[in-house]
Amino acid sequence: MGLRADYVTRPREWIASILAREPRFLSAAQIHQGLERDGARVSLSTVYRTLDRLQAKGDISARPDADGEATYMLCEPRHHHHHAICRACGRVEDVDCAAMEQFAESLRAHNGFELDGHAIEFFGKCGACR
Repeated sequence: MGLRADYVTRPREWIASILAREPRFLSAAQIHQGLERDGARVSLSTVYRTLDRLQAKGDISARPDADGEATYMLCEPRHHHHHAICRACGRVEDVDCAAMEQFAESLRAHNGFELDGHAIEFFGKCGACR
């Protein structure tokens, strides 16, 4: 998965590269450490600004970790999905949720409630950690 070509910069490419090889949510500090290991000279403030920009463009998802720190993951922006997150290793799998559409329709039909958004995460252990 790559970034849209209309706004690619070297730091964005580098950060997307770090996120593409890690199937889990990463903090800005973890991304910065990965960049340093790769020999990319990018300040931590540039990492934060770039993450904000990538999130605004819909190229990455953000979620708080257990301590409340923002963490980030490269996601397909045009494909609505949910995440199954391994509590042991942190690996994240995309989960399609057709059932969510049925739930939204049921809310409309039975309660007159129109959803304008939702976020669902599933937690457990991945196949490698079970």
